[in-house]
Amino acid sequence: MYKEKILIGTDTTSGVAPQILDAIAEASNIKTLPYGNDIITEKCKNVVKKIFEKSDLEIIPMVSGTASNSLALSSFLRSYGSVICHSDAHINKDEGGAPEFFSCGGKLLTISNSLGRIKAQDLLNKIDEISFKRKSRPLISGVSITQLAENGTFYKLDEIDAISEICKKNNLYLHMDGARFSNALVSQELISPAEATWKVGVDCLSLGATKNGAMAAELIIFFNKTLASEAQNLIKQTGHVLSKTRFVSAQLNAWFKDDLWLELAKLANKNALYLRNQLSEFKEFKILYPTQGNEVFVKMSNLSYENILRLNIIPNLWNQFDTDHLVVRFVTSFETTKCQIDKIIERLKTYF
Repeated sequence: MYKEKILIGTDTTSGVAPQILDAIAEASNIKTLPYGNDIITEKCKNVVKKIFEKSDLEIIPMVSGTASNSLALSSFLRSYGSVICHSDAHINKDEGGAPEFFSCGGKLLTISNSLGRIKAQDLLNKIDEISFKRKSRPLISGVSITQLAENGTFYKLDEIDAISEICKKNNLYLHMDGARFSNALVSQELISPAEATWKVGVDCLSLGATKNGAMAAELIIFFNKTLASEAQNLIKQTGHVLSKTRFVSAQLNAWFKDDLWLELAKLANKNALYLRNQLSEFKEFKILYPTQGNEVFVKMSNLSYENILRLNIIPNLWNQFDTDHLVVRFVTSFETTKCQIDKIIERLKTYF
């Protein structure tokens, strides 16, 4: 019926912001030292220090979110240790065992709840459960939280602070998977990057730019420099020393310049809210979670999903709700337009 596919299931189908493409081209004309010892990466470090209001942090530019998370975790996760995370966390469900591989066998221990985020009390209960028998238990090394969480909601500062306090009392490190950190940040007005991370006890942040305007650029930010030293020892072994690091750093410098990273996130979030409001008009759809970033999760029947695909609208099939219903994810990016969303809605009116 409709020849043109509308891809609306992930923000990784988006292109690259023009400012970032220009920065890559410009970096190609600069001859400087390789392996992260270049002037562009040095500038990136200084930019990050300024944005996060911390002079003694360390960074490692990366090209893959999976590698970024796994290397960050392996800076404190040992083969005999474990990290507690939510059962829906990307590191648990979608990274092919990479965190365990990078740490030579470290274990992920999960917490399940309908909230999609770890609650402080759940964390306490999990620690007590693991510690109860004491025999042959995996040493707990740290906790990993995802911002935005996998259901598109964000951790409030008091939630992170409560988790951090538990980590401190139990000598655990706190990692944040920030693949959509920028989307979470702009949803919480008047909160700075520093307030959202190290000021509430985050030890390291895997910051993602690829979903929000970059070509391939991720960044591990170590607020705890001890962990940075450990990661530096592992980065070559795990195959992630980049000879031309300057091209990743150039993307990040352009991303941060003039708050581009926040402006792109605002565009994506704004259009997600518009899409949510439009989808909620259809009685066949039930919106499941608050839209606090750029993701909209919808419960629908199996038939409804099949009809959506017939309309050449391609969301992300998230999971099975029950025998007759599915959960489908719609994701907007900085490139998504109101016109494109209106086109989706017009097509949906064919069946719904």
